[in-house]
Amino acid sequence: MKLSWLLIVCLFGLGLVPSTTSPQSNSPQSAVEISGEAHHHPKFENEFVRVWDVTVPAGEATLWHVHRNDNVVVTLADVNLRLETVTGPPSEAQWKFGEVRFAKATYTHRAMNIGTTAFHNFTIELLKPTNFVADPATLPADEAGRTPFLENDRVRVYRLSLQPGESQAMHTHPLPGLVVTITDAQIEVTANGKAVTHPVKRNDVSWQAGNVTHSVRNVGRTQFESLIIEMK
Repeated sequence: MKLSWLLIVCLFGLGLVPSTTSPQSNSPQSAVEISGEAHHHPKFENEFVRVWDVTVPAGEATLWHVHRNDNVVVTLADVNLRLETVTGPPSEAQWKFGEVRFAKATYTHRAMNIGTTAFHNFTIELLKPTNFVADPATLPADEAGRTPFLENDRVRVYRLSLQPGESQAMHTHPLPGLVVTITDAQIEVTANGKAVTHPVKRNDVSWQAGNVTHSVRNVGRTQFESLIIEMK
């Protein structure tokens, strides 16, 4: 019996017997790529952008994970979070429905949902610039209501909010990008003299080519809310 235990101790010392102690999942040293984070699910991707649908139930926390690219985060539910990064102490933050934030690459973090409802967002990775040159001739003379509420060297973000029966006059999106719908609605889109009515669903994500000129009218019975995220 003593010989058997001695043999096991020797093998353990040589690394031939696995330890029952595994690395801590909340350690920055065990951080995973965002694609390996269990709470992140693919939503949309092309050569310029990758969108993750992120849901963290109340009381749960993400793994430590790494963002390699600049990204835009669109919050789709009110939530209280405890955020940890490798560069500073934990902090608590309240995120509101429809809020948009921008984060530069590269950073490693972990988020714990300390609220009572699920944390839901879209994390939009900006993979590379579009290098798209807008045609000034396509820009309308009246750009009322087209002031972005977030803009930097990578993105320009607008919010479109229409009450039932309300419309936005003909305007141009000079750059390609994403349209994120955050409410169910029925809208009428007019482009090239043709009006098309169709339903849109909350959390829809669609890609929009540059220099698109159109008008939008809310023909439903509920408020229409969407975000236009133009890529530079």
